Amino acid sequence: MASSLAGRTLARPSFESAFGAQSFVRAMLSFEAALAHAQAAEGVIPGRDAEAISAACATIVIDIESLVAEAKKSATLAVPLVALLRAEVARRPGEAARHVHYGATSQDVLDTATVLCLKGCLEEADRSVESAVRSLARRAKEHRSTPMLGRTLMQPALPITAGLKIARWAAALDHDRERIAEAQAEGLAVQFGGAVGALEPLGNKGPAVRHRLATRLGLADAVAWHVHRNAWIDLLGRIGQLVLTAGKIARDVSLAMQPEVGEMRESAPREGVGASSAMPHKRNPVACVHALAAATRIPGLLAAVHAASISENERALGGWQAELATVPDIAGCLGSALDFLDTIASSLEIDGARMAANLATYGAGETHNPKGLETAIDELLDGLSPEGSR
Repeated sequence: MASSLAGRTLARPSFESAFGAQSFVRAMLSFEAALAHAQAAEGVIPGRDAEAISAACATIVIDIESLVAEAKKSATLAVPLVALLRAEVARRPGEAARHVHYGATSQDVLDTATVLCLKGCLEEADRSVESAVRSLARRAKEHRSTPMLGRTLMQPALPITAGLKIARWAAALDHDRERIAEAQAEGLAVQFGGAVGALEPLGNKGPAVRHRLATRLGLADAVAWHVHRNAWIDLLGRIGQLVLTAGKIARDVSLAMQPEVGEMRESAPREGVGASSAMPHKRNPVACVHALAAATRIPGLLAAVHAASISENERALGGWQAELATVPDIAGCLGSALDFLDTIASSLEIDGARMAANLATYGAGETHNPKGLETAIDELLDGLSPEGSR
């Protein structure tokens, strides 16, 4: 997630908060509390111990800078966090401290915390993308017969309509939304495997504890995915594709916004938005900047995730840790893409007169096979998922 001032200018505040230090610590503590309750429900630990652990998770105050300093010694936040939690529980009556983090390992708490943070981001993303798809579909219908110049290899091609271009945007976003929803069913799963992924301290109660843990956290139940991270990587890849789709749309809009083209604007001019430090006459496409910066970064971030997936034996050395540091940046790119989509969903402007003028100057002057274009628009819009389907 954005840690520099420059990065923060591109960050979506809610996503920045979702992976912020306090949010991530709270997600780790949620894992520990839910684990204790799940084990108590299966008779693995006493119920009073689970209550003591849960109460400590709810009230403990963690100094982030101290936590990070200690974590550098073991290359994991889980080690100092568990030590602090165990000490907090030990201050209470009873012997519950011995059951803090029982049967779990560092990767369990860190992976699950990452999933929990991403889950909230994806819920927000689904709402935002659905709104953008519906808005763009309406604009596509509105401009189904608005002729404009089609362009291939950056040169004038056959005429199309603004409705066709916008319908293609809507259809691509809708497809990405459906694919992310499909991948979440497996990708947003609890991680709980213990030291070598076999839940060996829990014996035959391991799967039942894991199922209760997943249910408490609102995540899918899955056999430990410590090293075979296929479903998780698939989900991240589909998120990346949505970022790229938004980037392609932003490329189209920014090219159309050039004054010498003048066919679209991401939004009406507003005071201070898109301002230049040197040229007062400029109105830069700042929403497009957000999407294109994210789309430029996302391939490299996904490459890092894929490179990290070649794990050593039962837990990766360096690769998994690299992924943990990369996922918040992937979420950050998604947030930037959503900022762009929110803008064009509410404010995209179409200049039909300028489209017609450019077509008259550089094109054939008449829409090429208008019925065929309208059929293509209908096919794209008819394929959109039903509104409110999730």
